[in-house]
Formats: sequence, C-alpha cells, structure tokens
Amino acid sequence: MPDKLRKRKAVPKLLRPRKAPRDAKKSKPGTRLEEVLQSAANIFFAKGFHATSIEDVARDVGMLKGSLYYYIKSKDDLLFQLLLAGIEDGDAFIAQQIDPEGEAVAQLEGAIRAQIDYISQNRVPFGLFLQEFDSLSGKRQHKVISVMSRYNKRFVELVRKGQEQGKIIQGDPWIIVNGILGMCNWLYRWYDPEQGANSEQIKTVFVRMIFEGIRKK
Repeated sequence: MPDKLRKRKAVPKLLRPRKAPRDAKKSKPGTRLEEVLQSAANIFFAKGFHATSIEDVARDVGMLKGSLYYYIKSKDDLLFQLLLAGIEDGDAFIAQQIDPEGEAVAQLEGAIRAQIDYISQNRVPFGLFLQEFDSLSGKRQHKVISVMSRYNKRFVELVRKGQEQGKIIQGDPWIIVNGILGMCNWLYRWYDPEQGANSEQIKTVFVRMIFEGIRKK
C-alpha cells in the first residue's frame, strides 16, 4: 500500500486547465469596446473560440446580444481584432526593448528578455493568439501573418547578424529562432506569478540556457 502511494505521488501533474489569470480584469477598461474585447479575450482563452457564443460575451459585459453588434461585426471579426492587436502590441514592445546601437548578441538578449516580459504580462492575449490563430480564415489570417512575419524576422535578423560577426553558431537562423521562441512562448501555459519563479528568475535561466547553446565558443 505505501509503495502504491509513493508511485502515485511520482506521477507528473497535468497542465492546469486554460483559464484567464485571476488578475486579468484588474485594470478597468477605458471604453465599452475595450470592455467587450477584454471580456471576449478571457472567455475565448478559457473556453476556446468555437465553444464560445456571442451570447456568452454579451452576458459577461451585461448587454443584449443585439447591442454587442454596435461594437463588432461578428464573432470572427472579434477574434481578428484581438489577435491582430496582440501581435502588433508584441512586435512594438519587442522593438522598443532592442538597443539600436547595441551589438548583435546584446540585441538578441534584449529581444529574448522582452519576449519573456511580454508573455508574462500578457498571458491571455498572447496565449489566445497561439491557441486560436488557426481559427482565423482567409484575408484575416493573411493580415495577421504579415505582422507575425515581421515579428519573427526581427529575431532572425539578429541571429543572422550574430552569425556574420562570428558570435553565434552556424545553422539556419529560422531554426534557431523557432527554438528560442518555442521555448519562451510555452510560458503562457505554465507561468503563474503567484506560484514559483518570477519573471526575472525565468529571464536569467532562459537567457543562460539559450546563449550557452547558441553562442559560438
């Protein structure tokens, strides 16, 4: 009996169910549209886009379904607005944290630290982007892809520059960047500021792991 109990304790815990962080609604929206967008983001993130109805969002913000269409065209349009804003905000945030006068490795480290900061501060919009990007269709998805490509290329160019300077290992820059971003992006599923490590500790560990792997010896 004790052996069985010990074996059960050794089983890794499952990932927490998707849910909006407890502090997701702490900042009061400035406008009714912002309230609608914030509510939709939290519900889409928790339930999934396809499982959420317009009625769910309307009920959450305390308005009739018909009144919601004053602010949005459709549920698809609502998702598009959220994902486009999320990737544009992230791209702008990363760009602001990169010293244009810095050398390639320092710039890349700044971008990685900014990526971690952005995810830890924007878990719902960032997680929603990763979870529901494939739910966008046609022209909406192409528009988001154009911004996402600019976002990714920012990292790729920094890796390429570091390679040209002989400071980063050789290899396809896209592969290296996908490895870096894949490692950072998963934060949205497990990071919780109220439990375990804080973002500064995560940045220290991640930066060390990444650069011990890609910095040219």
